[in-house]
Amino acid sequence: MADDAVFELQSYLRNIGRLDSDVSRVVPDGVFGSETTEAVRSFQSKHGITETGTVDFETWEMIKRKNSEALFEASEPVQLVKITNGDLPLVRDTDSSLVYTLHLMLNRVAKNYINFTPLPVQSFFDESTEREVRRWQRVISHEESGRVDKLTWNTLAEFYLLSL
Repeated sequence: MADDAVFELQSYLRNIGRLDSDVSRVVPDGVFGSETTEAVRSFQSKHGITETGTVDFETWEMIKRKNSEALFEASEPVQLVKITNGDLPLVRDTDSSLVYTLHLMLNRVAKNYINFTPLPVQSFFDESTEREVRRWQRVISHEESGRVDKLTWNTLAEFYLLSL
């Protein structure tokens, strides 16, 4: 008989395994057999957890976190304009119509936060754009790279949409 909790665990491990080849992929069937045990062991090994093949609290919490990250990585960026994962990251010296949208989003932030400077809306990703992207990344506690990756884009897009 299949167990719903085991099926959920296997589904999470499968999601993680799609993006991390170090974690054995398992077919969700609700049965905690040798394949599931091996997938748990490989996950534990990858994440510095004692390799027992069983799911204790520490292992389960890490699996849940890594599943969320895997689902986020596999998702498409928020669609304000036609954009795909291949369009990102946006970096300094890029000349793209997506930079227009980036400037619109950053200018919306500047209307709500006093530490941001409005930017001219243009297609070129210049030094000023990079500075404002870094400021936004500081606000969202993200690495201040100045590059617009999916997390930076999505949080800006969500902020923009919520502030309309």
